[in-house]
Amino acid sequence: MAENWVDERDKAILETIYYCENCNMVLEPRDIAVARQKKVSTRHKVRKVFIARCGHCGNIVTDSHAQYSPERSQFWCRNCIAEMGVQSFHTS
Repeated sequence: MAENWVDERDKAILETIYYCENCNMVLEPRDIAVARQKKVSTRHKVRKVFIARCGHCGNIVTDSHAQYSPERSQFWCRNCIAEMGVQSFHTS
């Protein structure tokens, strides 16, 4: 396993966005609406969401539908992990 797996994981992330679950709205990180949303709507749940590419099938997925393997230095989507099995996902 690579010593710098955190850096490798960060390289695999394509984009970071914010999502307000109450408003059902996607906010860009550079958008001033993120700061305004956090201040004005303090009870709203604003989540940071990572967009990544599956290293197995190439689909674009969010971090909630993917898992990172430090052994492979790749994100895989849940579908590929289910098809190939957890053991093959964690072995390089």
